[in-house]
Amino acid sequence: MKPADALAPDPAGGTDDAGGWFAGLVPNAVALRCLSVELRAPREVVVGEPARFLVRVRNRAPLPVSVRLPTSRLWGWEVDGIPEADERGFEPPATPRRVAFRRRGIRQFEGRWDGRVRRAGRDGDVWEATPGEHTLTAYLATGDAPRKLSDSVRVTVTTGQP
Repeated sequence: MKPADALAPDPAGGTDDAGGWFAGLVPNAVALRCLSVELRAPREVVVGEPARFLVRVRNRAPLPVSVRLPTSRLWGWEVDGIPEADERGFEPPATPRRVAFRRRGIRQFEGRWDGRVRRAGRDGDVWEATPGEHTLTAYLATGDAPRKLSDSVRVTVTTGQP
């Protein structure tokens, strides 16, 4: 499924050696400008049926780069500004991490959304269907960096009934 040049995410949350020592020489602000985010998602999601989407973070530079991220989270997604379609929120551990990208390298991630949003209810959490038009956004978790590395698509959520 993954192209040959795609790199798997570092599950340990550490630094990989994708860029070698040279990647660390590129200032973080410059390294962030070398990266782009692309989101590929279906235009229609049926409530209750998980729809797969792909997020690709590409290093457009002909040299390896390494970026510092403020938390252990490498990437994330949101629906209409709601992180991971969960209104309860999520705060990743505040452990900074560094992630390297090979020259012209790509990291690819996969997510799923079933057209519902998780909300806190009186008797526990409730997953509510959200038919209609929504904006699905994926991003590299750069924190408060001046340039947000993200991509968005409009998604229509249907109930699957005529």
